[in-house]
Amino acid sequence: MVKTRDKILKVGAEVIAHEGLRRFTAKNLASKIGISDAAIFKHFSSMEEIAEEIIRRYTNECILKTKEAVTLGKTPKEKLERILEGHIELLEKTKGIIPIICFEFSRSDKRSIKKRISEFLNEYAQMVMEVIEEGIKIGEFRDDVDVEETAYSIIGLLQAKAFQWFLRGKKGKIIKDPETIKKLILYGLLKH
Repeated sequence: MVKTRDKILKVGAEVIAHEGLRRFTAKNLASKIGISDAAIFKHFSSMEEIAEEIIRRYTNECILKTKEAVTLGKTPKEKLERILEGHIELLEKTKGIIPIICFEFSRSDKRSIKKRISEFLNEYAQMVMEVIEEGIKIGEFRDDVDVEETAYSIIGLLQAKAFQWFLRGKKGKIIKDPETIKKLILYGLLKH
């Protein structure tokens, strides 16, 4: 049985992603869950706390998947493939909620939330940059790529796929062909 706290977080994430921040209210969440507005605040002190917890959970899961990918991969190419696979898997599992939530809150006035998103993106990008730098160092990746630009471009490509999915009306998989995405990214990095 799903606990009320977890239901609040799940529904909160869905509301932010599908309806936007204006609809992220205690009244709206409570009506979707079937509880009173007051019951929301038995579990959380504020709507901001709910938002921070949503972002913390989703971003932590992404960081853990990325760290796991780096640990399990033997070569930089394999590490990057695993990072992409983990990111795509998480996009599909959450139905693209992470990039949408991050985008929604990047435009808000909630400094603590914006700071958390920035820290997440920087930590994620740093791990990707380290893999790319390792690939350059051992001669697996081209040495003429801008490491930082490439890392953020990879993140941006996957975020764009989630946005496109939402705009298309949320049908099917977010990334229809993960192998093609991986090949496109790796083709630009690998020495030929």
